[in-house]
Amino acid sequence: MNKQRMIALTSTALVLGLTACSPANSTDSPASTGESTGRTYTYTSDQDGVQSIEGVELASSLGEFTPAKKHRVAVILKALTNQYWQGIEKGAKAAAAKYGVEVTIQAASSEKAQAEQLTIAQTLIGQKFDAYVVAPESTSNLSPALNQMRQQGAPIVNVDDARVPATVYVGPDHELDGSQAADELAKLSPGGGEVAQIEGQSGSSAAILRIKGFKEGVAKHPNLKLVASVPGNWDANVSYSAAQQVIQQNPNLKGIYANNDTMAIGVAKAVKESGKNIAVIGTDGVPEAVSAVRGGSMAATVSPLPYYEGYWAVESAVGLLEGKQIAPWVVAPAQTITKDNVGQFYDESGQVITTLYK
Repeated sequence: MNKQRMIALTSTALVLGLTACSPANSTDSPASTGESTGRTYTYTSDQDGVQSIEGVELASSLGEFTPAKKHRVAVILKALTNQYWQGIEKGAKAAAAKYGVEVTIQAASSEKAQAEQLTIAQTLIGQKFDAYVVAPESTSNLSPALNQMRQQGAPIVNVDDARVPATVYVGPDHELDGSQAADELAKLSPGGGEVAQIEGQSGSSAAILRIKGFKEGVAKHPNLKLVASVPGNWDANVSYSAAQQVIQQNPNLKGIYANNDTMAIGVAKAVKESGKNIAVIGTDGVPEAVSAVRGGSMAATVSPLPYYEGYWAVESAVGLLEGKQIAPWVVAPAQTITKDNVGQFYDESGQVITTLYK
């Protein structure tokens, strides 16, 4: 995603009509009419060129409203074993409580269980929910289910995965996540130095975009040199072993960026055991990483504040069902969380402060 476009649009764009969610040159699925609402929804997987709105502005753009009926919303996440998705679950439940909707939240047993997630989605589709919030494990594993959702004419809110067709995408610019991590490493090493990257699961949109963003971000800083970019597969143990090898092969390493916090925790363990002063940055802002930032074993985590992603995702789904106009991209702006600013966004237990945005 183009970061300059995002900055410009999020400061000016408010809403886009439901029947105009796709860019003019979009080749994604045509409009479908919802069985329960009679409304028309369109789906796009291309955030470039579409209008957007900051998540913090979503409630005011929707206005105060009480749903005309008790809507049923299914939320299909990647894996609730990850604290990041637990935060999204918490936010989704809070929005459901506010708007009086019935929300069913299910997830696969791991972020690698793509077939299992598809089975979960298809089972929920059989129950004919009014709207669906999805976080696919890859760009393609939920394709059959998404087609069925569109055939039902249900609005689809895609949380955290911008490359999968949906009526609305709620989440950050993942390229910017990686770029912000590079910027922070440059700040931490003003004299320059070698840096490395531990990559997320192959096929994951978040991983693809964060990898790209970090590499491009490093390239913008002539004082930084990327010496390794290796798979960590969203796994702390795999990332721990990968980091050990990278540290051994690159004795002058100054920093490591892991595409998510689960991997960053494994990397931080390897760095501690090496006895070297290597800055570790992750992404997601999960409680364990926030604690590591406070304690100094991690330098930072780039966090989209997952509680609000989940909240805005369900809020968007309800708004769509009520005929509200919502821009096709609800931006969850990522914050670079450091020891200096962590208290602005997280409480002492490492949970996102839920009163940041009204």
